[in-house]
Amino acid sequence: MTKKARVLAALHKQETDRVPFSAYMHSRVHDRTIERFVEFTLGFYRKYDPDYIKAMFDEHYDLPPTYDFVRSAEVWRELEDFDPHLGAFGRVLEGLKRIKAAVGPDVPVIQTIFLPFHFGQRLAYRRILEDFEREPEAVRAGLAAIARNTAAFGRACLAEAGIDGFFLGAYGCERAWTTEEYYRDKIMPLDLMVVEELAAAKPEPFTILHIHGVRDIHFGLLKDYPVDALSWEDRSAGPSLERARTLTDKCLVGGIDFEKARRCPQEEVVAEGREAIREAGGKGFILAPGCTFRPDTPEANILALARATGAAD
Repeated sequence: MTKKARVLAALHKQETDRVPFSAYMHSRVHDRTIERFVEFTLGFYRKYDPDYIKAMFDEHYDLPPTYDFVRSAEVWRELEDFDPHLGAFGRVLEGLKRIKAAVGPDVPVIQTIFLPFHFGQRLAYRRILEDFEREPEAVRAGLAAIARNTAAFGRACLAEAGIDGFFLGAYGCERAWTTEEYYRDKIMPLDLMVVEELAAAKPEPFTILHIHGVRDIHFGLLKDYPVDALSWEDRSAGPSLERARTLTDKCLVGGIDFEKARRCPQEEVVAEGREAIREAGGKGFILAPGCTFRPDTPEANILALARATGAAD
């Protein structure tokens, strides 16, 4: 099977010649030009040979001039709609065009997109919760602008770069940040502004939702988003892959403890991957880290995913 055929079959819970796997890692500061980011992304892909390229979003969200972060609640009102071909989105879009052209149609390329609250916490961290309490309309207006810009960027990625899908990062969806009620009432409507628009975009992309969190995540709340697959830190946050199989019929993505992979022998990663494949039942599963591999992860431990799936001996 081609990589694209294998991934699409897994997403639709069909038979595959083997379980597909994903591996990804953030770039460094010195990789923040179009040329260097493309080189980093293709270099990582060629070294580890995953079944799809997950292009990271290693840029800052563009703020109005004079701001490097959201310094006060009033700044949320100043966030504006902008052309996704310019600034950070524009650089990523150009990089995607080059990445997709380099690997061709049989290698899926998906773009990481942070959902509005995820971008918001990167701009204000936990103070976004305080702003939500003091100036809720200002925060909602700012995050809605982020949602519109993100959706426009996603549409451009599909139409102009020809990518295959998206990895949608949800943040704040764990008890350390919010209650389920808070997330459902304040954050979910903003998530869905992006998720629903991209799920319905043409050409039809495949979408993976990443439920970010280290424990007590709101899995039951987000599992019914209109996406093809769910990714989360199953080894630390739960639910287990076996339990998740009883909660959703979506494709599951995970199985590898990315923190443990930083320090354990390669054989432990291989064993963990094979155990995950058994737990998930083989079909409708993509072996992947629960979150991004850290830069200090041994190369052998990332290569272990290929061994676990039978892609490499």
